[in-house]
Amino acid sequence: MKLTATLLAPAMLLLAACGAEPEAPKDASTVDHSAMGAMSGETADLNESQAAYKAAGDRMHAGMAEIPADADVAFMQGMLAHHRGAVEMSEVALKYAKDAQARDLATRVIAAQKTEIEEMEAWLKERGAK
Repeated sequence: MKLTATLLAPAMLLLAACGAEPEAPKDASTVDHSAMGAMSGETADLNESQAAYKAAGDRMHAGMAEIPADADVAFMQGMLAHHRGAVEMSEVALKYAKDAQARDLATRVIAAQKTEIEEMEAWLKERGAK
């Protein structure tokens, strides 16, 4: 216990010195994704494949931004958007990627994610959720 307090004290002092308290985001729309490089920001300097990946990522994040109060539905809807994004990104990879291993993985991702997408869609439909 004493060791934990000893380790936490400097961190608490640092936070106090900065005048900030860490706060968890309330929903996905408040999360800063700017560190994702080409997946966010301006598209003017992106090549065709980068723009396609960015568009797929933007759609995925938009789909994950609405978080229902029901934790089960929130999980299924968020993962559904995430899996659809993975399929779309894999389709972009199949269009632009040259490496055989990358293309093979993209093909396998599409197959696996589509199966799980069907399962999540059925689960949501059974519960009358969108």
